[in-house]
Amino acid sequence: MPGQDYEVTAHVSLDDAARGTELAVDVSAPERGADGVVRRVPKTMRVRVPKGATDGQRMRVPGKGGSGMGGGAAGDLYINIRLLPHPLFKVSGHDLYLDLPVTPSEAVLGASVEVPTLAGRVRVQVRPGSRAGQKLRLANQGLPRPGGGHGDLYCVLQIVTPAALSEREKTLYEELAKLSTFNPRGHFG
Repeated sequence: MPGQDYEVTAHVSLDDAARGTELAVDVSAPERGADGVVRRVPKTMRVRVPKGATDGQRMRVPGKGGSGMGGGAAGDLYINIRLLPHPLFKVSGHDLYLDLPVTPSEAVLGASVEVPTLAGRVRVQVRPGSRAGQKLRLANQGLPRPGGGHGDLYCVLQIVTPAALSEREKTLYEELAKLSTFNPRGHFG
């Protein structure tokens, strides 16, 4: 008779999912005691999570479930991967999303800005005339894919204004407001 399959949920950090990791997972395995009574006994197993594991992925580890009876094969262990929230990145499959704050002048004039990736910091070009919500794609900067390659990193532009202005900055913004013919609500009629 084949052994029982076990199923557990493993919470994995984004960094561990990107490079792969080894986890200790706890299962409650039924064992028959000397008195013949079956009890659930905690059991810890070490399992390898391959790089590029994604949220919601279900991994099968053959033979790591319950013992078979009468020469039956051992059951399997199923691990449901849950990625822990990351302070910077949001995950969608193998792609990552990063809210990228830029100043109004960087959005209007364009700029080269530094952004974090899982592999380190890189520079990206914010094009002149960029808009809030616009996405900058950094190819192959997401999570590794099982067959090779990587997902992408999308930097979503967020135009932020300063919380406090110096008198000189305030004067310059007022001067710009007087000179500008731009009307973002012109389509209202």
